[in-house]
Amino acid sequence: MASLLKDIQERYSSFSDKERQIADYLLSSPEEASQSHIKEIAAKTGVSVASITRFSKKVSCRNFVELKLKLARENHTEESTDIDDALHHQYIEIFHDIQSLSGKESFSRVLSLIKEANRIFIYGLGSSGLAAQELNYRLSRMGFIAEAVTDPHLMVIRSALLKEGDLLLAFSRSGQTRDLLIPIERAKENGAKIVSFTAYGDTPLTKLSHEVLWTVHPIRNGYFSTGLDLSALFLIDRITVHFLQDPYRNKIYTETVSVISSLSHIDRT
Repeated sequence: MASLLKDIQERYSSFSDKERQIADYLLSSPEEASQSHIKEIAAKTGVSVASITRFSKKVSCRNFVELKLKLARENHTEESTDIDDALHHQYIEIFHDIQSLSGKESFSRVLSLIKEANRIFIYGLGSSGLAAQELNYRLSRMGFIAEAVTDPHLMVIRSALLKEGDLLLAFSRSGQTRDLLIPIERAKENGAKIVSFTAYGDTPLTKLSHEVLWTVHPIRNGYFSTGLDLSALFLIDRITVHFLQDPYRNKIYTETVSVISSLSHIDRT
């Protein structure tokens, strides 16, 4: 995501209620906002002109005019009344956002943590559990000792047994789900490293994490993704493609895929 929208997303959890109303509008309608007068945005968000001015400065803009200019430069949305075209453009926006959210340095550090871990546990609840299961399938097929945990009670059990050398990967858009945070706190106390995949900055989860990989704020796609978040899937693909460049991991992946494929040809009559 370009710098201004990324800044808004990372600061989102620390905003006041009025600031979140402004942030929600800017994240969901950056093109419209870049062409609107400050009074129009105030009317649409239900806040004062002064609140928008203060918000602009809080997100590293000298004033509202600079905020509008940044939005205009960063936005790539193309309007369309055709549903297929609109969805196509939305996907393009998601991939544009996610490619600039997590930098190469943080991503490289996460790859190192995965490579060096003795055991890998992947936590996720609800729709985030789908991402946890998908990443588990990928890592397991490449020979990593991994397990997806999507039940909160089992998370508590697993975290009690985690120790130094283990890695916990946590998927959570909000980063504030208590059933997820409690076992993560325990895992960290036991010496495990924590990596979070999340859309919100400055949350209990990011504060517990050693590294953070960012997913797209759900309001950027109108909360469209109720299942496996595309931006989370992009990060999973990115991790997979990296490790498949290793001949050893690639060989194991090919062998496990071959074994799975052979099972489908077994005569079960």
